[in-house]
Amino acid sequence: MAYYLRHYFNPDFDYQRAKPGGGLGNDDGADVYSLGYAQNVISGQILAEIVPLEEAGADYDKRFTREVPELPQGPNTRIDPRYPRFLLSDAKGYVFYNDGKITVKKLLNVRQDVSFATGNIYFVGDMAVHGSVRSGFSIQADNIRIMGMVEGGIVRARRDLMIEGGVRGGSSQHCLLDAGGKILSPFLEKVEARARGNMVIEKYCLYSTIYAGANMVVRGQMYGTAVNAYGSVYVGAQLGNRAAVPTKVYLGYDPLAIRQLEKIDAIIASLSQTITHLKAVAGHLAPESNETTRKLQRLSLQREHILERRQAVWAKLSVDEQNMQNCRVMVPGRVYPGVEISIGRAFMMVERIYENSQFRLCYNDIIVEPMPERKKAE
Repeated sequence: MAYYLRHYFNPDFDYQRAKPGGGLGNDDGADVYSLGYAQNVISGQILAEIVPLEEAGADYDKRFTREVPELPQGPNTRIDPRYPRFLLSDAKGYVFYNDGKITVKKLLNVRQDVSFATGNIYFVGDMAVHGSVRSGFSIQADNIRIMGMVEGGIVRARRDLMIEGGVRGGSSQHCLLDAGGKILSPFLEKVEARARGNMVIEKYCLYSTIYAGANMVVRGQMYGTAVNAYGSVYVGAQLGNRAAVPTKVYLGYDPLAIRQLEKIDAIIASLSQTITHLKAVAGHLAPESNETTRKLQRLSLQREHILERRQAVWAKLSVDEQNMQNCRVMVPGRVYPGVEISIGRAFMMVERIYENSQFRLCYNDIIVEPMPERKKAE
């Protein structure tokens, strides 16, 4: 009796010859940034099935006929004894043939730059990029390690993100880092970076927007940057600069909620502008007089709902204020005039140079005091 090995992935897929449409032939008008670099699978997913040859269909691939009902089981795959016809993935990762065996690998090694050769890469497991992420391209995975740089690209790590070469945006180059855990990088320049955990920058952070769900450490310089951190901020050498480039540090509030408020405020501002225009057009007409007055009524009601949502977000933020006594801005080096520091509702504009100082909340005001001796070593 003859058998046929039916695949539930593309057995001929070659990441080195990926093309628009994921290599499946559907490349008419396809996005050249999306090449389907890896065939993602999750644990328990069906990879292949052995069936009698008569069930293979008229257009079956003769390469996968078998004399015995044997599945080519490789690493990180399994056969459920209750359903011995099926080969399943035993891990999340990418599936491919290796030495004639169907294999699932949990770590995706991208041994080149993320560019037009790879397209954008979405992966369900951990990823290591042995080159750089070029401008206009994006990657997403669990834990991500990048040996090169991020140059105007987008990197989303569901867990931790480590970048060995640094991150730089630039004119008209949107650069975004987003991590569910921590972010580690030598430097950030013209970047938007979000981390639910700590953020550690070894050299400098310039002209960036930062959202840190825990603490932020910059061992060198930081200026031209707006930082929102739930905990504390440590800047080793220099906060601000002699030119008084705007540098802002906001502590104590959940940065994700702050981002949500920023989006809500932008929506409210847009709605308010439209409502003002419609009111001028509608004049004193009744609400149901024409399409303009009906639209005015709809948008006014929508703005009321969004304002209620904004109040709800602020109510959650007010709970954070109980923990703000532990927030600190710590600078063993120098703090320059022009730096703005907010801890909760308290605000301070730095008007002179401070050295070896920390800023903290005391009775609803921000005070400046010398760094404790144990902090100097950090």
